[in-house]
Amino acid sequence: MATVSLGESALPPFPKGLPTIELPKISLRKLLKNDDAEAQKMFDICTRTGFFYLDLMDDPVGQALWNSALLAREAGKVMAELSMEEKDKFLKRPEVGILDRGFQSTIRDEHGQTKFVESCNIPRDELFAPTPTSYQLPLWLEKSKNFFETVMKEGNVISNIILAVFERQLQLASGTLTSCHQLSDPSHSFLRILRYPALQAGQTLGGRFFPHRDIVSIAILITWLGGLQIPEEGAAIDEKTGHEVEESWRWLEPLPGYAIVNLGDAMPIFTNNRLKSGKHRIYTAPGEQARVDRYSVLLGTRPAHQTPMKAFKSPLIPESISNGTVVSCKIWGDQCVKDFIEAEVKKVRGGA
Repeated sequence: MATVSLGESALPPFPKGLPTIELPKISLRKLLKNDDAEAQKMFDICTRTGFFYLDLMDDPVGQALWNSALLAREAGKVMAELSMEEKDKFLKRPEVGILDRGFQSTIRDEHGQTKFVESCNIPRDELFAPTPTSYQLPLWLEKSKNFFETVMKEGNVISNIILAVFERQLQLASGTLTSCHQLSDPSHSFLRILRYPALQAGQTLGGRFFPHRDIVSIAILITWLGGLQIPEEGAAIDEKTGHEVEESWRWLEPLPGYAIVNLGDAMPIFTNNRLKSGKHRIYTAPGEQARVDRYSVLLGTRPAHQTPMKAFKSPLIPESISNGTVVSCKIWGDQCVKDFIEAEVKKVRGGA
């Protein structure tokens, strides 16, 4: 098997003794070999938390994705060098709440610099449009376009391997899920390179992104430092925040050679809540890891825009009792993002 760089030799180690959560480690090689036990293990955790580790080192398909993610991470490091003025020229879509394209920076400090997290969002729709478009990435990203395309292709392959397993486990016809997650279909799927600036003197540990679920079908995260947290199963809900109580949140330790995979909000809709969307939040990296910039590479795979957001028919999917209007994925996804942002802003401002 080829030698693969894990890309973490110079990084501080994840601290010992933190409250972490144990997740199943799923073998990509076994999934590709249609291993029934491995498929069932993945399916079981996705009916509960919607999170698992995926071993990318035991198959060349996974190794290729890991190596491409390393290149994407290196390309993203330019964010630390450019001025905010230059980064802000990488424009988001004009529609409010569409987050698959452009530079994004949350809260900025008194000097106008990113305080908690910033990201480059590379749009899959433009890069894989069936007919050529005039769209161009900014010059500081354009030189990396070829391996942005490569990592999105590889991520789409692995997402569809997972979706094909769900088809079999749910007794759905082959192609039911995979056919609506094709690379060239408009979907607002994305490659997101995230940078969390190192903790500065005077800053305190704390949340970097509030609890949420992803408005996708599958999210594949490759990261090298801690910061991701998920709640324990069955955790009590804090009435004030509407989220799980603080003491229930657990660290998810990044493992060398593994991706962290979570299901998003589309999957409970397609399976009438048989599969669960993984809730999570982002916190300051723990220990000495907080003292260095943290980078993550995230691949968000959404259904094609025209996909009806309703449950598929299967003897293993509960019948839907809702008679509500069925909307397309584009309408559903865009509205979900807008609603989420508005609700969280309202909470922060004390209106909820």
